[in-house]
Amino acid sequence: MRFILILSITILQAQSTWISDLIISDKKNGVFIKVRSNTPLKPAQVTGWFNESTSWYYMTLHQTIGDTAQLESSKLSYPVTRIECVKAGESLQIGFKMAKPIEQFEFYYANDPPELLASLRFPLSDVLVAMEQEKPNISPFQTQSSIQRPLWIKAVYFIGAGLTGAGFLAGETQKGWEVPIGMGLIAFAYVYENFIVKKIK
Repeated sequence: MRFILILSITILQAQSTWISDLIISDKKNGVFIKVRSNTPLKPAQVTGWFNESTSWYYMTLHQTIGDTAQLESSKLSYPVTRIECVKAGESLQIGFKMAKPIEQFEFYYANDPPELLASLRFPLSDVLVAMEQEKPNISPFQTQSSIQRPLWIKAVYFIGAGLTGAGFLAGETQKGWEVPIGMGLIAFAYVYENFIVKKIK
């Protein structure tokens, strides 16, 4: 009986993906959480949600195992202030305490190396307020038009760059809409600022 139990645990572990570590990096429009594993995760294995009342973002990784103490001790980066990891049957549930609300999130999958990237985005209104509050750092190479750039043009450039960056980070295995949409927004803002506005003036 004991042999059968040990054999069952061994088989279960062999079928599960090992989560090795978490890497958190903050961005102006949100935060990236990179989950590294020994084998690639599939979209059917990953779910996530944000609890607005508690400000916790939860990620459930089905058919995975890992060292919960090690994962909880991962290096924090604002706005993530705390990590909790719980084993739930054949799954791991990882919670991230957020100092800022999350409006939307997306997952990107890579096979080589096997990584999951969770892109958590702040509400657009918070991003725009943060951009407006930033003091301008005027370079001698800046033109007068770039210094007086309207806020909505800055937002279009910013969103376009964010989408393009997220698309490239997803890798060749994840064919998404982010790169073409992001580059299209950047091109639109550039044409409007450098050709349409000048003609109007």
